[in-house]
Amino acid sequence: MRFQHFLLKYTCRQQEYEIKSSDFSLHENEHLQLEFLLEDINDDKRYKVVLFPKQDIELLDFYIETHLEYTASKGVFCNGFQSWTESRMYSKEEKLKAQRRGVKVIGEAYGDGMLYEYKNKKGVVHSWTYTYIKQPKRKVFFIGSLNDANGYTIFEHHGVENKMQIIKDCKGLAVTEELVLMDVFSAQSYEWMCFQNYFEAQQLKPINAKPAIGWTSWYYYYTNISEKIIEDNLNAFVNNKVPIEIFQIDDGWQKAVGDWLNFDKKFPNGLTGIVDKIHAQNVKAGLWLAPLACEKDSFIVREKPDWILKNKDGSFLKIGFNPMWSYWFYALDVYNEEVRAYLKKVFHTILHEWNFDLVKLDFLYGTALVARNGKSRGQVMQDAMNFLRECVGDKMILGCGVPLSPANGTTEYCRIGPDIHLSWDFSILKWIRARERPSVLNAIHNTISRRHLSGKWFWNDPDVFILRNNKNVLSFEEKYSLLLANLLFGHLLFTSDNIAEYDEEQLYWYKSIFPLMPVQDVQVNFQDNFYTINFRIKDKYYLALLNVSDAPKMYKLPNNLFFDNVKEDLVKGDKVIEIPKHSSKCYLTVGYTPFAVAGSKGHFFSGTEIENIYLSGNKVELEWAEGVLNEVKIFLKVPTDYEVISINNSGNFKRIEKNDFSIIEVEKHKL
Repeated sequence: MRFQHFLLKYTCRQQEYEIKSSDFSLHENEHLQLEFLLEDINDDKRYKVVLFPKQDIELLDFYIETHLEYTASKGVFCNGFQSWTESRMYSKEEKLKAQRRGVKVIGEAYGDGMLYEYKNKKGVVHSWTYTYIKQPKRKVFFIGSLNDANGYTIFEHHGVENKMQIIKDCKGLAVTEELVLMDVFSAQSYEWMCFQNYFEAQQLKPINAKPAIGWTSWYYYYTNISEKIIEDNLNAFVNNKVPIEIFQIDDGWQKAVGDWLNFDKKFPNGLTGIVDKIHAQNVKAGLWLAPLACEKDSFIVREKPDWILKNKDGSFLKIGFNPMWSYWFYALDVYNEEVRAYLKKVFHTILHEWNFDLVKLDFLYGTALVARNGKSRGQVMQDAMNFLRECVGDKMILGCGVPLSPANGTTEYCRIGPDIHLSWDFSILKWIRARERPSVLNAIHNTISRRHLSGKWFWNDPDVFILRNNKNVLSFEEKYSLLLANLLFGHLLFTSDNIAEYDEEQLYWYKSIFPLMPVQDVQVNFQDNFYTINFRIKDKYYLALLNVSDAPKMYKLPNNLFFDNVKEDLVKGDKVIEIPKHSSKCYLTVGYTPFAVAGSKGHFFSGTEIENIYLSGNKVELEWAEGVLNEVKIFLKVPTDYEVISINNSGNFKRIEKNDFSIIEVEKHKL
């Protein structure tokens, strides 16, 4: 990467000025001084731009244009603006288009349409906060912002023209003292190493929470929840002896969005009694709210219109449209002292009087769509997140509908993908190019693409998976693909299904996710809408294949022996297999060693039900893993001439002879 020139626009004493230069030595005029600094961090680089004002100024625009070679590029990763925004790998010749005219007024506020001007040009794509370019030999060129607290950083790729602009969204930022205007880290190495060094440069603090499995009411009941529905679903977990850790009540409990201290009539007894019942099961209670938003029918619109952000003409700033509410909804001004006092009361009531343990805070982007009070939009968002963190204290936050950088360090969990849809994609919203649309396809893309953040910035919430048959049109293959992606890379695993309605097979798959298994040594390859993922759990190695395209894909398996966890069968490699559209495979690598775990049924990831295997003469001792909910069946591969006389001091097992080896089938029944 070679710096070409920079541009700075600002105002001073109501006069607009522009500086454009290719000289990256010290730049100075009567208003300011700009200093460009380069720091070597081992083999990586850190670039800083420091601004020293001589007079009070307000920034309008700043970018650095660089030369960057895309000729050998294998793809460009672009991180979307907020939780829901499509984030994936693009080819160097793709282009990102703005939403279609005439309809973008409904969806533009959800994304970056009000913050960034789409170029609609071949090879031009943009990424927020961090980005990387895939290169040959599994290397990447990575660049990411180390400080978005005073303004978002946008990386605009021009793959055809071999250039990149590093843009600081600094519009409206008043500068009265020394300011680090831009601070970016770059590295060129293996993908995992670049991210590791990036996180180290950020000096991150540990996350005060752990990965968890839970339930949320939204994707089955939506706003049609009631006291009985919530209690019935809680009882379903109790009756099935499923040890979830978080039980979350989603949208629909409140009188209106914005009226957080008044209950809907379907909750005549409030929520304290429900929370007590949740806690009685040793489960944490979560509650959804959108604290920085209000809908048309809220008391805020009627009685406190001065709390709401306004357009230049004085009308309410629309931040979305929801037919399940009273259609348009609006953003609250987080700097309004009455708003802050009201929200402090709301959070104290929810967390300390109703005794909830976690709040899911949604639609947070809205308050930061407008720069104000001498602060950029990114700075407004950071201030809002800091305020919410202060309100919640030592209870937990699940962020949603929020730019990810401000959620770093202010949330324990954060959504990193869109709402799932009840079919593979939302065709109409895809047609209008709504990048924040509900979509299983985009949910999978985001879950895989943003996997690096989990456990570093927060624990990733990939949104729910679905196993039920009713109220959706997803095939088993599509549901399996979603579940696989969530289990591989998500760390807050929610469903909204009523598990009391599950049949035997659905309940098996649901219970198979317990306990969560830490996935390690991940290698992801993505090409032509096909993911190849190699990973390890404990001492077992796996191959996952995800075809998210609309056509079948052919893939040649390596020369090895595998176990298919759906068909429960051994598969010999060194052959071409077909992966149908929207479907996936998850293979345990069995290998050709004389002794091996040849598969299992019990946990989603075959073979993880066993901690250790001990051989003593012709006796086999199995050490079972804890926390597996299903009854377990294990298949052991042994040489054909090896006689097994007992397993765990019992002769209760089955032997199956194959051509080159024998399979010992052992069952472990739940007590």
